[in-house]
Amino acid sequence: MIAATSPFSKRAVALSLVFGLALVAAGCGRKGALEPPQAAVATPTPTPTAGADISQQFGRKHNPPITPPKSQFVLDPLL
Repeated sequence: MIAATSPFSKRAVALSLVFGLALVAAGCGRKGALEPPQAAVATPTPTPTAGADISQQFGRKHNPPITPPKSQFVLDPLL
C-alpha cells in the first residue's frame, strides 16, 4: 500500500532534518580545557571593607528610604 504524502509532511521532514543537522554541527568541537590567556597573571583588586558603605567612600549623600504609598492603587486587588 502506498502512503499518500502531503506537502506539509515533506516540509516537516525536511525541517526536522535541517534542525537535526544543525544540532549535530553544534555538537562538533574540540574536547578539553580552554587555552589560558596570553597574560595569565591575576592581579588582585582591592575590596572594600565589610562595614563600609560605597556612598560614604565617595562622599555622596544618602537617599531617603522608599516608603510605599498610603493610598491603594486601582490594580492592587489583582496582586
